[in-house]
Amino acid sequence: MKKFLIFALFLLLSFTSCSSNAKIIVGIDDYMPYDAIPGDYTLEAAKADGAVVHEDGSITSGQAEWDEFVSRTESGTPCMIRLAFYYTLGDPSRYSPEHYEEIKDDYPQLYIQDLSFNGDVYTLYSVEDGQEYIYERKYLKRFDETKPPESAIFSAGVYYYIVNNTEITYEEIVRSMFSSSDPSAFLDCKKVYSKLNYK
Repeated sequence: MKKFLIFALFLLLSFTSCSSNAKIIVGIDDYMPYDAIPGDYTLEAAKADGAVVHEDGSITSGQAEWDEFVSRTESGTPCMIRLAFYYTLGDPSRYSPEHYEEIKDDYPQLYIQDLSFNGDVYTLYSVEDGQEYIYERKYLKRFDETKPPESAIFSAGVYYYIVNNTEITYEEIVRSMFSSSDPSAFLDCKKVYSKLNYK
């Protein structure tokens, strides 16, 4: 009986250890489950909670947390990180007056995503307008853009995508985004990080 109890305790400790390793939450001490995020969740709350925050396409908070996530996943450690993407309309002159009036009340917008790695596969999870989205990809791949178009407002960019094919290039990704008339040109990948060096 004593041997059985010791064995049972060993199994319990082993299971607890594995579960803990599978749920390392990078940057967040007091993790809030996705379905518990309030509808009025703000940009400031996302920053305070330790999310990796992007504002209008570039990271503004959580760089150290992102670097830790990348380091852990490169070593094969299961972990998770929360991403926040905040969008504003920016300069109203970029829009026609009619279009601006039509969309101005829809901004700013904040989207929350959870990116997890189980030791083998990356999973990006989010809910938008009641619809659940789950993307699973095999790899996390970095791309460096050193020569953006002259019209760009930034001089260089660093991006991370979750992909199934590590051979794809950033040029191919960009080309696929502008090839809506050719479905076969679409590349099955998702951007999860971007850092822009503005001019």
